[in-house]
Amino acid sequence: MDPHSARELVLLLQQFAQASDRYVESAGTRHKTHRTDMNALAAIMRFELAGNPPTPGELARELSLSAPATSALLDRLERSGHIERLRVDKDRRVVRIRMTEKAKVDGRTMFGPLAAGMMEVISSYEDSEIALISKFLVDAIAGIDQASRRGAAS
Repeated sequence: MDPHSARELVLLLQQFAQASDRYVESAGTRHKTHRTDMNALAAIMRFELAGNPPTPGELARELSLSAPATSALLDRLERSGHIERLRVDKDRRVVRIRMTEKAKVDGRTMFGPLAAGMMEVISSYEDSEIALISKFLVDAIAGIDQASRRGAAS
């Protein structure tokens, strides 16, 4: 591995993260939505795509939020019509969080341009290249999560 190329790649990843942050910030400002709310909706969507809407505790862990902060977040999202709290498990004490149709429509409005732009970029790559990039990103996310756990332990 060429150390110079590796450093350049890390810098590009930082620039990608910052560009993504700028997009989220500007979309949130235009639609009067807080970043934490958008992060929560993205996390809820990932849970739902996996077939398992999250509990408030699972969402709190995913977002690294305290129980009171998660409760306030869920109250905001419920008031804005973006989520509903459901008791769908056999154990009726368990609350699951689901996105509403309004959240999906608002999400498409906010992130449709980003998705279209990214799909345009991705479409220029071969399937094998996309597979390699995807593997790298999965590994990079795992590396960031591992560094975060190490940092929290020290």
